[in-house]
Amino acid sequence: MVAAVRTLGGALVLLPLLMWRGGFHDFGKARAHRTTLFGVALLSTLIPFLCLSQAARSLPAGLMSILNATTPLWGALVGWVWTREPLGRRRLIGLATGFAGVMLLSAERLHSGEASLLAVALVMLATLCYALSVYMVQRRLHGVPSLTVTTSTLAMAGVTLCGPAWWAGLPGAPAATWSLLSPTVWVALLGLAVLCTGFAYDLFNRLIVRIGASRAISVTFLIPIFGMLWGALFLGESISVSMVLGTVVILAGTFLSNQGAPPAGSPLSPRPLRFDKETP
Repeated sequence: MVAAVRTLGGALVLLPLLMWRGGFHDFGKARAHRTTLFGVALLSTLIPFLCLSQAARSLPAGLMSILNATTPLWGALVGWVWTREPLGRRRLIGLATGFAGVMLLSAERLHSGEASLLAVALVMLATLCYALSVYMVQRRLHGVPSLTVTTSTLAMAGVTLCGPAWWAGLPGAPAATWSLLSPTVWVALLGLAVLCTGFAYDLFNRLIVRIGASRAISVTFLIPIFGMLWGALFLGESISVSMVLGTVVILAGTFLSNQGAPPAGSPLSPRPLRFDKETP
């Protein structure tokens, strides 16, 4: 249900903006890439949102935010395999350090009973999907405006999830009980759809073309900081010393793993895209 509302709500929020910009003629270009767009929808929204929504049922928000910071680590590996970005000694050390931090932090939480192995695996799968989707956008959606990419992929994922979400309804209840959701829940869902999905994804797709895939993924450096902060302020979660140390280790590994990543437009990076007419 959460994934369906996020994706379809995000698409509906962006649709008027797309109409205002006169972007409907770009759907002709998008139709030629419908298979790739659906692949991006699966990797950037559908699978990650399902994984994260399920993992959030048992993992603390602070720990989830730390695990989310592994996206650049996966990005470095995907870039090495897919685009043959150089992976020298420093980047290899960074990858090893980052994943070691994830394993140590996860092992501690698993031992204390604060996390389950399945929940941790779901978050890691989500971050891998994010990394794959970034490179798919950069490599295969040449000439498709970012707003069209974002709206199309969110709509595809949302429509795909609508049936299962309506059938499932609330846990243990028929679909008709959607009407029983409290106003607080709807406000939270709309916030996820509008701010954290619609506008955030459009901004991120613009970032990919401006600075390249590897560097764009590095925005996840900020997720642990805000995730632990909001978890402490709004959910009453504690910020332990091990969480802070684990964050430092993962971010250090992520920083090293992205050293030497080619910027957008360099000879080692894929051909830069033209997502928007105003993009330089």
